[in-house]
Amino acid sequence: MMRSWGCGSGWSGFGHMGWMGSGMSYLTIALIVILVVVLYMAFRTNRQSNQQSSAMAILDEQYALGKINEDEYLKRKKNLGK
Repeated sequence: MMRSWGCGSGWSGFGHMGWMGSGMSYLTIALIVILVVVLYMAFRTNRQSNQQSSAMAILDEQYALGKINEDEYLKRKKNLGK
């Protein structure tokens, strides 16, 4: 009698797909995790730059309206640049 090497052969301990199936699953999970981390970092950086630019817009507006003098404007602008 010939032995079948199909899906149910049992020689592989990694399920019906064998070692390649589980390896591809780990690779897929790793790529998804990396993608999520990269997207998180990109959005976080974008959000920080938007906050800084809105602070500069408020500072510019206060100076234009005469609420702060030039020395105060330059001092705050320098602090925002850090």
